[in-house]
Amino acid sequence: MIQIRKIKPEDIGFVIDITSKYGFTGNKILSNIEHFLICEDNYNKCGCGCLVPYEGKGFINCIIVAEEHRRKKLGSAITKALLNIADMQGIEEVYASGICETFLQAMGFEKYTGIDVADDFKKAVGDTGESEFYRVFLKDYFNPCSE
Repeated sequence: MIQIRKIKPEDIGFVIDITSKYGFTGNKILSNIEHFLICEDNYNKCGCGCLVPYEGKGFINCIIVAEEHRRKKLGSAITKALLNIADMQGIEEVYASGICETFLQAMGFEKYTGIDVADDFKKAVGDTGESEFYRVFLKDYFNPCSE
């Protein structure tokens, strides 16, 4: 059974371990720890993601699934959960950086070439070290089928 839930204090060690394994620094992660979601597969922690709201926009800098749990659509589930939270908070635009381009495009993100988002991204989540940003609009993202 797959479960995606808000982070709990006992999850912090897991988040630090899995994010550091993939090159994220502790200070950047800890400064946004309350915005993390945890993914569990049969009650085993296997992934996480983080969306930070800032000035009416959402910023995703982390979606990680442990290697042994990949190819199960868990990254997609984490991303949709993050986008759903943003949508429920009234956020209409979500930006991502530092995440696989092919994955983001499959999730509906498009490459964003505007220079205006870099400063907001840095203020929201810290320096990403990335220059490419992706954006998705949430206005019709979760609309049901019209059939």
